[in-house]
Amino acid sequence: MVLSWPSTQGAEAIDTEPAYHEVSNEHLRLTVDARFGPRITHFSLPAAENVFADLGDMGIDLPDGRRYTLRGGHRLWAAPEIPEITYEPDDDHVTITAAADRLIASGPPTSLIGKSISAQLTGNRVEVNHTLTNQSGKPIDVAPWAITQLVPGGTAIVPLAEPPADPHGLQPNASVVVWPYTGVDDSPFVMRNRLLLLDGDRDTATKVGVALTRGWLAYVREGMVFVKRAKALPGGNYLDRGASGQCYSGADFLELETLGEQVLLGPGDSVTHVETWELHVVASDTPAHQIPAVLDLDGGRTT
Repeated sequence: MVLSWPSTQGAEAIDTEPAYHEVSNEHLRLTVDARFGPRITHFSLPAAENVFADLGDMGIDLPDGRRYTLRGGHRLWAAPEIPEITYEPDDDHVTITAAADRLIASGPPTSLIGKSISAQLTGNRVEVNHTLTNQSGKPIDVAPWAITQLVPGGTAIVPLAEPPADPHGLQPNASVVVWPYTGVDDSPFVMRNRLLLLDGDRDTATKVGVALTRGWLAYVREGMVFVKRAKALPGGNYLDRGASGQCYSGADFLELETLGEQVLLGPGDSVTHVETWELHVVASDTPAHQIPAVLDLDGGRTT
């Protein structure tokens, strides 16, 4: 399947200086960095602190001597997680295009898999499009992988399916996917109200995944709730044992991640995965397991 960006007729190409470019309205503020990426580095309410982690030069040393710098914020990776492809460094300047309340950040054409992220502010939501383009010259099996790194210290909320799988409610209706380092030294999560709750302030790394049947993941910290929504098709071709929604938690950051379907891209073909983001404020003493009901996350209501 070949997808393309919406038309940018009338858009203005922005020089790579200044380093940051921002879009904002009365509800939200969002910043893209032009020095590397594509990467969304800031997301907040107006005049509020950034909910995204800032990791500086923290990175991953690769076997071939290269280094992938994590930086923080929101990035686009290519799944499955294969270091030679997934960890391709994104340290080059990106091209930024702006039109009204929208930003598009596109990586260099020299990479094996081209990456572009667009963000469109609409009221109190942001639609984020993640596009992978096969620039390798040969077919590639790949899935868009949207990863948001958040400031530690809160609680991730990962929902499990609720409706029964059969008329009698006797058959299993959800699975939890775990990674090899999960649950080795501690209990990775608690379950309540058909939710997995993961501590966002840990000494050891953990990761879990679920089918994104309810269409959202959330993270609450000091009364601020970040919600990311994405569609997952029933029976779709999702990697990681069908875990289209994932959460990684470690000492320095917590990640909420969604996967698009794996597709075979011919040379020059593209695939796009869409997320929608929201920020909500709740009373700081609201228990994490009550937040989906308080915000009506399954109904999609915004406040």
